[in-house]
Amino acid sequence: MDKITIQTVISIIAAFISLSTVIVSIYYNQKNSKQYLKSLDPLLSFKLFELKDELYLRVTNTGRSAAKDVLIEIKKLENNGDRNELELDALFGKEIELYPNESTQGRIAFWGATICSSAFPKINIDIQYKKGVTGEQVHIERTVIFSPSYDEKIYGDFNIDLRELNKNMDVMAKANLRTANYLDGCQVAPFDKLNILAHKSLHDDLQSVKHGENVSTVMKREEVIKNRL
Repeated sequence: MDKITIQTVISIIAAFISLSTVIVSIYYNQKNSKQYLKSLDPLLSFKLFELKDELYLRVTNTGRSAAKDVLIEIKKLENNGDRNELELDALFGKEIELYPNESTQGRIAFWGATICSSAFPKINIDIQYKKGVTGEQVHIERTVIFSPSYDEKIYGDFNIDLRELNKNMDVMAKANLRTANYLDGCQVAPFDKLNILAHKSLHDDLQSVKHGENVSTVMKREEVIKNRL
């Protein structure tokens, strides 16, 4: 009888341990499932910036799923100099969808900074959207502070043929040298590095012609070097 009782107790303990393992396993499976679904949630980020004397709000979905039926309501604008009146684009009056890494932006007001007043605006907004995976409705309130536009760097890919540029600059340099040779009365090649001081000028040549003189004033390279010594 005692042997049967001990076996019964052992069976009950084993069943209890098995049941506890199943319960713990179900609990952690549900917890991991919730965490995974939460990691897929859309995440809306906002940036307030100025562009060409207008104040814009940019909305970006940095999450991993779509945000559907997004409705953004601008409640209040402050610290925008003398222009705290809202001038909203149509973006803020209708529902939109933002998929992962998508952005959109719209004007909310005109830039209020002037010589007499500074501006560092902030806005209060209400956001409503539906999670794309679970369909859960979300409603949040945010305060967005102005971000100066100079914090972004613009990179450009400029494909310039420097060989063609050097060729064009060389042609221009030779043309300038020919003009200088004519006006100065010298004959200097493009490769010369001489710091030439002109002995004649166009005015002198015109005066010579006026008075009937017909004397060549052109100086060759050797003469230029000799005059410098």
